[in-house]
Amino acid sequence: MKTVVTITGIRPDFIRMSEIFKKLDEADWCKHILIHTGQHYDKLLSDIFFQDLDIRKPDYNLGIGSEGKKHYVQQSELGVKVIELFEKENIKPDLILFLGDSNSVLASVPLRKEGYKIGHIEAGMRSYDERMLEEINRKVCDHVSNYLFVYHENYKQKAIKEGISEEKIFVVGNTIVEPLLKIADLNYIGKKSHILLDIHRPENFKDKQRMENIVKFANVCIDKTGKPVKMINFSRTTKYLEEHGINLGNIELINLMGYKTFIKFMQDSYFIISDSGTAQEEPALINIPVLVPREFTERPESILNNNSRMIDFDSQDYISYINWASSAYSGNCEWLGDGNTSLKIVEILKRKLND
Repeated sequence: MKTVVTITGIRPDFIRMSEIFKKLDEADWCKHILIHTGQHYDKLLSDIFFQDLDIRKPDYNLGIGSEGKKHYVQQSELGVKVIELFEKENIKPDLILFLGDSNSVLASVPLRKEGYKIGHIEAGMRSYDERMLEEINRKVCDHVSNYLFVYHENYKQKAIKEGISEEKIFVVGNTIVEPLLKIADLNYIGKKSHILLDIHRPENFKDKQRMENIVKFANVCIDKTGKPVKMINFSRTTKYLEEHGINLGNIELINLMGYKTFIKFMQDSYFIISDSGTAQEEPALINIPVLVPREFTERPESILNNNSRMIDFDSQDYISYINWASSAYSGNCEWLGDGNTSLKIVEILKRKLND
């Protein structure tokens, strides 16, 4: 019997890992130990998603998150706490599995140095914008991983160009498809009653000019469409707005939501303005266009398949973006995969760990 440990820490990763957790729990060839790093510690950013997605409680919660704790403190604590946990509980993993690019994946470095095998889901993703802390995290995790699970062939080629052996890389599709299809009613015709604004990336909220541009654009959207803009109240973003005296104008702040509620809220959106990576994927499956206020994206497939469009604030051509987002949706979501990603990953692990 093999032992597979999953280490997960933030809201989107709980969602993306949900079906993998279940399949590992059901597998007859391995024991699955689920560790929550506690990077997201608010109820709306962790516990409620276990309820919405019917995920069992983690075996351990390392509790590394707290208000104002620096990223480097989280990372240093995490490496120590994971290894101490293994020693205390006599856990001997045959594989430790991470997903994504949060601070939690950097635990892969000390664990690999201790001789553990590492798997990384969402590998090969690149924006080539190192202002993003996530870009650094995902590169580091890729290069210490024994097995890389990538969403697309394009991501595989990016990893190979960085010198990662092709033998380590497996194209499996996107893990977001399965949980979303379990939650969303694809036959539901949304109310199109509002525009959703979701801004939480530091390259936006820590740049006064960019935040002013985003707020100005959102208010133009209100004027041109007659739809209210409802902005998710991420504390770091709103704190920056307050500190720098950026007036939201007619934008309404709304609270964070559980996953089921949020999917319905997206479906009721006229369109979405978001710097979230996941927001270039989920809306594609429910036919909602997305405008992306970023200079680079690690999901170019979303642009190429007409699911989203990048906003160039230097152009000041706001109307063309609004017209695109307001027109009949014509995106293609085939690039997200066939909805069998979790099964593919678990089957590959079974084969590799039992060779």
